[in-house]
Amino acid sequence: MIGEAPGADEDLSGKGFVGRAGHTLHRLLEARGLQRGYDYGCANILRCRPPGNRKPTREEIENCLPHLAETLVQAKPRALLLVGATPTAVFCGPGALSVRVQETLHGATQVALAHEQVREAIQGVRLFAMPHTSPLAWNRKAPDGSKWGAIGQVVVEEVAEFLRARA
Repeated sequence: MIGEAPGADEDLSGKGFVGRAGHTLHRLLEARGLQRGYDYGCANILRCRPPGNRKPTREEIENCLPHLAETLVQAKPRALLLVGATPTAVFCGPGALSVRVQETLHGATQVALAHEQVREAIQGVRLFAMPHTSPLAWNRKAPDGSKWGAIGQVVVEEVAEFLRARA
């Protein structure tokens, strides 16, 4: 899974996706038989949290993408779960997450902002996009009135089915 950047809990622990929102996502994955560190790993577009936990700038993203590319080359993922708007935009283009919520975004072939090394690292990798985990953890509603948690569960189930089919 790929998120935007570490949060405060991640800064303190040195591990990704360890706050309330991250735990929510891990529980969804574990409920489908996927274990962190064995079936999946965690990374972020940025390696460090931007000041004030603001959205990252394009320059910050571009500076960090070579590091993400190295991680992807080493991990050799079969699928990427893009968590939130920023990772989805980096890999699939601006606005792709809203398309994902309304329809279905599968196997996007174009990496929008991503560094050439990232494009090379994900050749043949299936991309899945989902809302950021915060709305899932706090059970917020999507613009259409549905629960973000339900949307997140559908995407996680799609990822789990995809991985089981290729095991």
